[in-house]
Amino acid sequence: MKGFGVLKHDFCRKDDHMKRLLFFAAILTAILFTVPSYADEYQPVRIAVIDTGISTAAISERNLDRGHNYIIPNAATEDTVGHGTAVAAIIAGSETAGVTGLCPEAVLVPLVYYSKNRNDMAVKGDLPMLAQIIRDAVEIYNCRIINISSGAKVDTPALWDAVAWAEQRGVLVVSCAGNDGNSTVYFPGAFSTVLCAGTVNIAEDGPALFSNCHSGVDLLAPGIRLKTTNIKGESVTVNGTTYSTAWVTGAAALMLTHDPSLTPYRLRQLLCSTARDICSEGYDEESGWGIVDLNAAMAKLQAEKEKTLPFHDVAQDAYYRDAVEWALKNGITGGTTSTTFSPDMTCTRAQTVTFLWRAAGCPEPRITRNSFGDVTENDYFYKAVLWASERGITSGTSDTTFSPYIPCSEAEIITFLWRAKNRPDAAGKSVVASNLGEHYYTDAVAWADTHGLFNAARTDFDPKKESPRAHIVVYLYRSMNAGF
Repeated sequence: MKGFGVLKHDFCRKDDHMKRLLFFAAILTAILFTVPSYADEYQPVRIAVIDTGISTAAISERNLDRGHNYIIPNAATEDTVGHGTAVAAIIAGSETAGVTGLCPEAVLVPLVYYSKNRNDMAVKGDLPMLAQIIRDAVEIYNCRIINISSGAKVDTPALWDAVAWAEQRGVLVVSCAGNDGNSTVYFPGAFSTVLCAGTVNIAEDGPALFSNCHSGVDLLAPGIRLKTTNIKGESVTVNGTTYSTAWVTGAAALMLTHDPSLTPYRLRQLLCSTARDICSEGYDEESGWGIVDLNAAMAKLQAEKEKTLPFHDVAQDAYYRDAVEWALKNGITGGTTSTTFSPDMTCTRAQTVTFLWRAAGCPEPRITRNSFGDVTENDYFYKAVLWASERGITSGTSDTTFSPYIPCSEAEIITFLWRAKNRPDAAGKSVVASNLGEHYYTDAVAWADTHGLFNAARTDFDPKKESPRAHIVVYLYRSMNAGF
């Protein structure tokens, strides 16, 4: 199961006329009123549209930036099929077609993964290509959201690695459930850190018959007779989970525009926790968490922004205050009690990997065998330890022990974080690292030092020093929000 809570299997379709009217009203309000109120206040969100390209006749140039054609490398990213343009208009709008997008200020980056050749034959990229495009969307095109309105029935390690890497870099991936009307959700939508969209049948207040259902589905969104544009800029209507995906992407982009500090995990959490439940209480495989309710999600986000930090032991001028606020808001820590954060308390190995796992979006570990005798399924850190072991972040203190309650040293925390970030290079020469000699943590320290992590935590690096909770949230906050 993806997301939060207990998996439910009972399926229901409610025939409640008032609920349908309220849903229509919510959609209309979100599109007509919510978007403009935030448009001028924040920087536009960059969104990678991995699709058939985008037509410049249909989508305004102010909503477009340079992309790349991966199918025909020397060709432009102009859409010759129409699907990518339809997706783009749902997200950002089309003036020529009279379509108001959910996030009109978004900047779309067309990354062509499906096109037609000179003989008018359809050509689609493979999964290794898709994995590379995901990485390029983050590293080259600096996107915060990746829209993949397509999918495959099979999984590959390269695709899973690319999605996990994007999550670690603070990029939300949104994909579709598929239109086969069966119980198999396409990849990458089925991955735990991907926000997977199915289609709602508003007339029946339930999932559309063509919308695939499985434990990978997170939300239902509009996708039947949805107004958009063709490549000529003419108004058309479309059906399918691929267009529901664009709707969810637009909703997420609006929220990220309002609060750029939101992590992918927090975006998913806000949208899923405020969805209108239509079937069994909580999560179910047919509708996920329910029908996305953008107004409710925006209201919850605004309410959280207005809340004051509940921890009395975090001073207004504390160097770690911003980091603690970020960690609390994004579900990385809830404090040691409801009113204390305990910034000077030593961080244990269990707490450290749990913080890292939550910052990565709480991905489901692929391995099921636990080799550590001191870690059980009932431990709050169980999945975090399996994930950390799987990702090569830590191999434990021995072949059979993890030692969850042992205090974590500064050397261990910096090394764990560096490994979680896929062992990036330092940004120049590190004086701190050059004075250490050769140790398992030397490269990690060089990376941390040259990116200002020690300065942010106002500390001189001491490998043997037990690391306080304040340090790890500062290290995480700095590395997650600075984009390195």
